[in-house]
Amino acid sequence: MNDNWRSFRYAVCCLSLLVYCLFLAACAGQKAAKPTDKRYKSILKKWTREGKGYENFETKLIIKATFKTEEFRESYVNEYSKVYMLDGEKLKKFKEDEIMASKNYHEFLLSVHTPVQEWSELERKEPTWAIFMINDSGDKVTPLDIRRMKEKSTYKRFYPYIDDWSEIYAVKFPISSSDGRLIVANETEYVKFIMTGPYGKGEVIWKLK
Repeated sequence: MNDNWRSFRYAVCCLSLLVYCLFLAACAGQKAAKPTDKRYKSILKKWTREGKGYENFETKLIIKATFKTEEFRESYVNEYSKVYMLDGEKLKKFKEDEIMASKNYHEFLLSVHTPVQEWSELERKEPTWAIFMINDSGDKVTPLDIRRMKEKSTYKRFYPYIDDWSEIYAVKFPISSSDGRLIVANETEYVKFIMTGPYGKGEVIWKLK
């Protein structure tokens, strides 16, 4: 009887271990591979910034943003085309669309993490945060469009800083201010991406000179 009980317990333990190993393997399989191209990783790092907003010394906002400049988009096209094996007309059109986008508006891939889920919902009619893009001359613009990116697992392949606790958005700004002044001109020294609200202010800066 004791021998049978010990054998049963041993079998149960082995089965539990097997199930656990399969679970870990499944979880690992769901993780998106990280970028492997050294140039893309370098360009991604060059155009990505992280900032935090505080209230009473407590972190209320964590933002990570990639400024999708023409240089970044060119590198992104190369990385994307390798992953999805684009060539010929598809690759040509994709590249043309990306370059044209950089000339039509300024775009940021934005990761937002807040302690309250509602605060991260930027598409609401009355969001918690006001968002601006501003340059060193004080020219300031508000977003043309803010769109939540739902397929986070896909974007992780190209933006490894994306995690399961953040919301991801594409934020687009106009090329020029209301008086026609370019936000990014030849003489522009830096631009800032700013999120500000009742729970703090987070900003990131890109030095262009």
